[in-house]
Amino acid sequence: MQIGDLAAKAGVTPRTIRYYEELGIIEPEERTAGGFRLYSEAQLRRLQIVQSLKDLGFELEHIRVFFNLKHCNESGGGLARELVEHLTEQERRIDERIRQYSLMKERNRRAIEILSGCFCCTVKVVERDCHHCEIYRRHDEVPDLIECAIYES
Repeated sequence: MQIGDLAAKAGVTPRTIRYYEELGIIEPEERTAGGFRLYSEAQLRRLQIVQSLKDLGFELEHIRVFFNLKHCNESGGGLARELVEHLTEQERRIDERIRQYSLMKERNRRAIEILSGCFCCTVKVVERDCHHCEIYRRHDEVPDLIECAIYES
């Protein structure tokens, strides 16, 4: 199949496939005399694996490394050890993202709590001075989202 057919079946663009080719993640099965790339079902499956791993949060460089690990190991045990190392590192990155999202969620919750106290405010937006408001001053730390909205330039 040609690159457009492969792209359609995989749900990506031909440009994405060419980019993956530049990275060494995928390559055409062969090329026609006119230089057209031809792909097989094996490349489609590989592309589907790439998309699946991307959906799980793996970066393209890591995916490229995964595909090349079998060439760097003489035994299944060596391959398994390297995969475990990579997956352990991925787990660390996931834990860090979870920590960041939890912090983001907490800041968002605080912003909602603070702003809910402002529902009764009748001061015109252009005349307000939120930094001196009792609701604002009641809180030790005001999330940046609120600061962004009330910042006077």
